[in-house]
Amino acid sequence: MAATLTRRRLLSLLIAGASLALATAPLPWLRRPLVVGVGSELAGAMAELEPLFERHHSGIDLSWTVHGSQDMVNRAREEGPERPRVLIPANRDLLNQLAGELQTQGEPAPFLRPPVAVARTLLVAVAWPERAKRLFPDGRFSWSQLRRATAAGQWGALGGPASWGSVDLRSADPMRSNSGQLTLALWCRGQNGSDCAAALRRAVYRPARSTDILLQEFISGGPNEGDLALVYEASALTRQEEAGRQRPGGYELLVPDPTIETVLAAAVLRGEAAGGQQDGERFVAFLLSQEGQGVLRRLGFRGADGGGGSPAAGSVKRLPPPSPQEREELLRLWQQAG
Repeated sequence: MAATLTRRRLLSLLIAGASLALATAPLPWLRRPLVVGVGSELAGAMAELEPLFERHHSGIDLSWTVHGSQDMVNRAREEGPERPRVLIPANRDLLNQLAGELQTQGEPAPFLRPPVAVARTLLVAVAWPERAKRLFPDGRFSWSQLRRATAAGQWGALGGPASWGSVDLRSADPMRSNSGQLTLALWCRGQNGSDCAAALRRAVYRPARSTDILLQEFISGGPNEGDLALVYEASALTRQEEAGRQRPGGYELLVPDPTIETVLAAAVLRGEAAGGQQDGERFVAFLLSQEGQGVLRRLGFRGADGGGGSPAAGSVKRLPPPSPQEREELLRLWQQAG
């Protein structure tokens, strides 16, 4: 009788232990998938956020897809099992515009709740030091000087070595990327719309489909892949060490004055998508937690409250992103210029 009781107790302990193991470290095929769509500027941060989030929510298998912010929002219009459950483009206004357009068409609100700010960043420039010195002798970024330099076309016409060839400006494609739209808005500020869009289109060397791809190309190719690139402050700070390893001295970070601050916001989609709605809300809450905000700030982002970032941007004027109407007009002019 005692032996039977001992065996029963042992079996109970084994069952309890197995249940605990499953609860704390679920088997891969028992974990719930959750897909998050992010702009390329968040790709590096997601690699750090994923294991931290899963440590707190071991039953969730988090993955993410990377798109240009405009691309991401455009694709979110169509429901499907592979559509990301959570969207985090580089500009909150893109989410608000999507919600407004769908509601105008009589469709229900696409998000469980209004988009919530999770981080902020600014549009900045990175340039190879010798190019930056020639473009901006006083060390301060100037849109008018940049426009004059690209109009001149060749470094020789600017007093630089003829061996530098053409003045190559790098930017993301405004049709696909939020940073490209911000670049277009600042370039054309105070200018004739159709003329300035055409001038920027001529000046930009190989528009990239996303900001992070642009910066990767800029670093790996060196001056052969561009003299100056317009990117996000967070991306520039995150890849500054990499640039220094690949190119002696690395690049110089310049902050336009004025520049545009963009708010990265997260929203959980209704309808069919990859992952549960509650799990999506859990991930958004994690981003706003002290741990999530700490990762984002360490990687160059400004927090949801605006704190952090480069001290060089402390005194510059920050403009809001273009309104949906202004954005539509700028994109129309960009397309016409092509």
